[in-house]
Amino acid sequence: MSSIQLNSNQIALLFQNHNDAIVAFLFNRVACPETAQDLSQEAYLRLINKSEITHDENIIGYLFRIADRLAIDYLRQKRLPRYNTVELSDDLPCPQLQPDVLTELHQQCQLVLDAINTLPRKYQQVFLLRKIDDLSYSEIAQRLNISEKTVQRYLVNAMLHCHHVMENPPR
Repeated sequence: MSSIQLNSNQIALLFQNHNDAIVAFLFNRVACPETAQDLSQEAYLRLINKSEITHDENIIGYLFRIADRLAIDYLRQKRLPRYNTVELSDDLPCPQLQPDVLTELHQQCQLVLDAINTLPRKYQQVFLLRKIDDLSYSEIAQRLNISEKTVQRYLVNAMLHCHHVMENPPR
């Protein structure tokens, strides 16, 4: 097979004779006149940058094939999520907890732990079995060999104590 090189005059002639058809073809694919124009120009640039074209090839058909591939690439790229298109603003909240919030949460957790540790032993057992182990009143009563009413009373007293400590933290 022999090959040919296209010169700028031949490319200009191809552009004059076939650009409207290439743009119309691309417009049917991408549905945007500006994009169709851009892709058409890109097709001609790729044809210019091609060092050699085999003589047997239909140059106009080859140009349409380049345009078709460019349209396919454009549509694929358009479908992909664009992570860099979001404008960054100082008003956007950080998804991570800020150090001051983390410090405050740590202090609150420490207060709760201190409050639980200062409970009388029987209140502490009931509180932990209910809130941590998620046992029912009857299960706690059976386990500790006390009545359900006592479980309820101990739990209320434990919660009141924790609430009081949280509202009035030691200085």
